[in-house]
This record gives sequence, C-alpha cells and structure tokens, in this order.
Amino acid sequence: MALQAAEGPIRYGITSEWDRLASYRNTHRMDTEQDNLPKDPRQWTREDVGQWLRHITTIHNLPEVPSSRFLMNGKALCLMSPSMFLSRVPLGGKLLYKDFQLRLCAAMYSRN
Repeated sequence: MALQAAEGPIRYGITSEWDRLASYRNTHRMDTEQDNLPKDPRQWTREDVGQWLRHITTIHNLPEVPSSRFLMNGKALCLMSPSMFLSRVPLGGKLLYKDFQLRLCAAMYSRN
C-alpha cells in the first residue's frame, strides 16, 4: 500500500490568531458579564487583579493563590514577564500569564 502526498498544505486546528482568540474567549468565558472585570486589564485595580486570580484558579482547578503575591494593579501586571508569574505561582504561573496576555491583546487589538 503506497502513501499519497497531499495536494495542498494540511492544516490542523485553528488557522488564524483571531480565531484562536475567539475560541479562547468562548471556552474560558472572558467577557465582562462572566467575571465582572473591565475588558482592558490595564484599567484593573488591585481588587480586580484579586478577582481575576480567583476566577482563573476556580475555572482551572488550581490551588488558591495568596493575594499577597499579586498586590498590584493591571498596569503592574503588564510589566511582568512569564518568569515573574512562575516565581509567584509555580503551579499555574504559565496559565495565568497566558490568560492575562490574551485579555491584554484582546483589549489592545479589539475590532470594535
């Protein structure tokens, strides 16, 4: 039995970044009605950051993150690198960083 080559490129999953973001929004309910946060993370207060942490840890069944590790507003979170998230939250830091970056990108590049 011989294998045949595909006629064109084979694509798996979602192809465009906008489709990825839309899929993530639908899957993780990023809209403000679900978690009552401002759409733009740069506008978050300390309380909003705490609410976001509780929301994400609940959705993904992560251990509770002590609020003392994130005593900052959204603008300060924007300055954090992935390693800074990991140092504060070894289990789940990457996920928190990714979620925050997706929310930030959605706010900065929204198609309104």
